[in-house]
Amino acid sequence: MSRKNQRSSEDIAAIEELMQDLETRLRRLNSKAKTEVSGASSDIGEFVTQALGRIAQQVRNSAQTATDSIADEATQMGTDALKKIWGEIERRPLATLALAAAAGYLVGVIGRRG
Repeated sequence: MSRKNQRSSEDIAAIEELMQDLETRLRRLNSKAKTEVSGASSDIGEFVTQALGRIAQQVRNSAQTATDSIADEATQMGTDALKKIWGEIERRPLATLALAAAAGYLVGVIGRRG
């Protein structure tokens, strides 16, 4: 995994940890408010519920963005590798043919033994 992806993963993990901490604190605030103020507790409960919903959505969005970024980078790396291989095939067709023949021979020898 590249440094960029590793850093993105670490950033997402840190954000998720902060979100969980905030969620825990908001739940504690909600519980405390319910015991201290009976009339305002429904308003606070609604606030906490909305805040938790926004937190969950942000975590989902962050995870989706990271997943998309990693997938795009993997696709680009695969495309680059394929271009390099194709370039080598075009530059050295006889060497490529010899390698393919050697690989076929080895597979055939291994297949007979198995």
